[in-house]
Amino acid sequence: MGTAGDGNMVYLLFGTLVGVVLGLNIAYLYHRFVAKRGRTEHKLRAEIRDLEKRLRKKDEYIAKAIKSVKEEGS
Repeated sequence: MGTAGDGNMVYLLFGTLVGVVLGLNIAYLYHRFVAKRGRTEHKLRAEIRDLEKRLRKKDEYIAKAIKSVKEEGS
């Protein structure tokens, strides 16, 4: 014979197991979809910063070339 609280313990154990399984599934889905998107976005932002830096350097080189051509023409 079981005691009066045994039914409640079964529900508590079952609820805990369901919660753990759901939590693991949510963590897996988050890692699979959201985390990858964040990493990709971070990589793309770094590439954009690098391209902007290269574009600024190119503009500086062009300005220097124009300046030197003007000085040689004078």
